[in-house]
Amino acid sequence: MTKLTFAAAFESLQSLKPSGLARQQFNQQALARRMDRIGSRPAGRPVLVSSVPQHLDARLLEDGAALETAWQAELATMVAFRRTPTLERRAAVKAARAAAEAIVARIETARALTLDGLRIQARAVLWRRDGEPLGPAIPDEQESEDAWTDMAEMPHW
Repeated sequence: MTKLTFAAAFESLQSLKPSGLARQQFNQQALARRMDRIGSRPAGRPVLVSSVPQHLDARLLEDGAALETAWQAELATMVAFRRTPTLERRAAVKAARAAAEAIVARIETARALTLDGLRIQARAVLWRRDGEPLGPAIPDEQESEDAWTDMAEMPHW
């Protein structure tokens, strides 16, 4: 609530004198001319933008693609090692694992700004938990053998 106080000599509102700014006449034509001049001025030097706008998480998306490639290579070397275990293949598995781990470390320390970036970070967490890389779609025959089918076959205690 606003409280107003009046002096003892106050008689009416007309006794108040308007300020100097309020006494100036408002000239709409002068304002329109000024606005036209402002609009017609070049705003400094024109700058040509030749770059393509980038995704906010462009770096994360690149690292995500690199992670998928490294993950596939890691699995391929692991399969080859399990088929014929040799010292060279064991070293190749360790090298592939280290390459994927370096990419995951970069992804984990990056800040995601979009949902796409969060998806990449979720893939990195999945790699840490020994998940599977994204691959081709599952054929229709194998779709029935998923977690829900396994849960349906569990005993009910």
